[in-house]
Amino acid sequence: MVDQLINVFLGFKRECRRGVFGRVKHYYGVVEAQNRGSLHLHILVWLEGALSPKQIQERCTIDNEFKTRLFSWLDSIIKYELPKDGPLEDTLSAKDKRSLLSRPPHPDLPNFEELWTTHLARVLAAVSQIHAHNDTCFKKIVRAFSLLTAAERDQLCRFFYPQDLVPETYINEDGRIFFRRLHRFMVGHNPIISGAFQCNTDGKFVGSGSFGMALSVYMTNYTAKSSLDSAIVMSALAAALHALGKEMANADEEQCRSLLLKTLNQMNARRELSGQQVASSILAIPNHFTDLHFVKAYWSSTLSWLTPDIFQPPPAVVDDEDRPAPHLQTRPHPMEMIPPIWNRWI
Repeated sequence: MVDQLINVFLGFKRECRRGVFGRVKHYYGVVEAQNRGSLHLHILVWLEGALSPKQIQERCTIDNEFKTRLFSWLDSIIKYELPKDGPLEDTLSAKDKRSLLSRPPHPDLPNFEELWTTHLARVLAAVSQIHAHNDTCFKKIVRAFSLLTAAERDQLCRFFYPQDLVPETYINEDGRIFFRRLHRFMVGHNPIISGAFQCNTDGKFVGSGSFGMALSVYMTNYTAKSSLDSAIVMSALAAALHALGKEMANADEEQCRSLLLKTLNQMNARRELSGQQVASSILAIPNHFTDLHFVKAYWSSTLSWLTPDIFQPPPAVVDDEDRPAPHLQTRPHPMEMIPPIWNRWI
């Protein structure tokens, strides 16, 4: 399913290299498990020829034709409304709102446009693309969801629904682009992807001033959000013990090492894995998808280079032939593993 999304719908392996958003330059997606265990994908897509937020703001200020074409493209790739000329939300029955699990209408059918519009409207209703308040919206507040009034739910929803209606797409003085929104509870989606894959999506355009920067932080957190890594946990605990050196003055080295190992074992033992995660691992399904290749940097060597006063490199151990023991041989310096071209910006 992910391969079809990337190779066909994003067009990465099509001969023309064109997809629903344009020509894709790079992509990076991370698989995450929800609290209930189901897997979903967070993916970043870079487009060829894309401008920076500052360039977009400057061009929109001086070039009305560019602004018109940009807004037209944005309105075509991300929608915040039900399909035009499709069934109204009030007319969708309970049957329409169930999982469809059926093929979309074939494009060669004579009445394809009509069938597709109806199909897409039913999909959007079935996959909860129209936001409805639930416990997740208010998990960070004290009061229970059932005790909140309708007005309080609209005011306190952490996903900020309902949203204000926007008749036409526009850009403000700060460079933030406001998409056309004709439905206050509709989550952003690409019609082709939603109609074909029949699943809930949340698409956002990252190229809009301070809003783009906020999204960058949000996406970086998700991209780096993975299971606890043993090396990272051990290093963090070691730093904490170093900061508490005076209080740990009476503990010998072996006691400290034992504390670290016991804590790490407890953290790993208590980690919960869903059935989907286990099955995905057994089937060797990747936990991330990308066309890029990254240089390996050893965590311990990186920390020793960044903060040598806290993370001391391990002492050299030699064997009978005056060579470092295999398990303690010095790893390459992290900066030595980075291609020379990147050193200019580091």
